[in-house]
Amino acid sequence: MTTVLVLVSLVALFGLCLPNLLHPMPHVPFQDTAPDPPPRTPSPADHPESMTAELDPADEEYLACLADALWPDDEYLETEPTTDGEEETGGSTGLRL
Repeated sequence: MTTVLVLVSLVALFGLCLPNLLHPMPHVPFQDTAPDPPPRTPSPADHPESMTAELDPADEEYLACLADALWPDDEYLETEPTTDGEEETGGSTGLRL
């Protein structure tokens, strides 16, 4: 009995919505209200950091301590043998030329 009532309700709801579903919607063209920003050319102020800048010794020590705390098992901190007999830090397993 409940199934019949649910089915009748769904058919009635579909019958009420059918005219709105079949009615074509008017075409409204898209209107972009925001203006396009002017093109920007990158300036040195956009990228103030330098990849080749020398750091102060205190900054190097701070970054080394921070890296040691964040990445305690970093393979790049292990020493590796070189062809000249000295050990250098680095993670590469190949020989340096």
